[in-house]
Amino acid sequence: MNEKSKFIALKNYIPVGLPTENDFIAKEKEINFSDERNVLVENIWISVDPYMRARMTEKKNYKHPFIIGEPMEGAAIGIVKKTNSSKFNVGDYVLNNCGWRDKFTDSENNLKKITNSHFPLQSFLGPLGMNGHTAYIGLYKIGKLQKNQTVLVSSAGGSVGSLVCQIAKLNGCKVVASTGSDEKVDWLKNELKVDHAFNYKKTENLVLKLKELMPEGFDLYFDNVGGDFLEAAIFRMKNYGRIVICGRISQMNSTTSPQGLKNMAHVLVKRLTIKGFLIFDHEDDTNNFQRDMIKWLTNKEIVTKETIYEGIDNAPKAFVDLLNGKNIGKMLVKI
Repeated sequence: MNEKSKFIALKNYIPVGLPTENDFIAKEKEINFSDERNVLVENIWISVDPYMRARMTEKKNYKHPFIIGEPMEGAAIGIVKKTNSSKFNVGDYVLNNCGWRDKFTDSENNLKKITNSHFPLQSFLGPLGMNGHTAYIGLYKIGKLQKNQTVLVSSAGGSVGSLVCQIAKLNGCKVVASTGSDEKVDWLKNELKVDHAFNYKKTENLVLKLKELMPEGFDLYFDNVGGDFLEAAIFRMKNYGRIVICGRISQMNSTTSPQGLKNMAHVLVKRLTIKGFLIFDHEDDTNNFQRDMIKWLTNKEIVTKETIYEGIDNAPKAFVDLLNGKNIGKMLVKI
């Protein structure tokens, strides 16, 4: 008898506004083990990430939309339970893109064995995975980070933002971190040792707040939110500053049409560079990242925090809570 998989599917597309748990449904389907789908995996850890919000609309994007009623995709870590592949043995841990389900079969070519046993498994979904890689590439390759610069980070209490803050501090930079709760402000200040952290939800005038915290302005802004915060940051950039566009979560969940930047004159006069990037374009550029992140984690120069929900049925709640800023650090679902 064939195995059955329990999975989470999207019930309908969500063109505007925040998703709710009612936009998802738990379903079951049979999975077939064959020569083409020759590895059976049981997932242990599932990652939920902000970029998934862009796949919940029918609009053309850098990744195709989720298919209504079908298993959703996402980074996950599982254990091999059955295989006729020469690449994998039963008991191997594997990275996969078949999250939001408890088990699945897939081709050996779509799986990556985890061989480094010195770190917790879930680290390969966070600092040693896509989130850490995003922070590293965004700062060094896109942002051209230099030692002793001034750096502004939005959504700094999340998985990517918190790593950006710490990498910048390791380079001797002054870091100002924006986040959405007092609890995250305390974590950023007391554990991650940023120079300044503030709750943007309690800030009446972002431009004046940024000027107060860093009067000399910023060399680099790592943008995870877009919208009004990006506009405020432009006002406070130094001449020849660089802005790295990593995300636009404030606009993806907006119920009104986003407005264009009203201070483009500052981009011109200050000769700013604004550049977006997708980590999916840099999947083959990992050697320096892996070397440095392994060293930093081993030496405890970088610390991480996780928010963990239990059970595949709680994946929608984890995702909705992520978009509502209820996580500190990496949001994970443990099967």
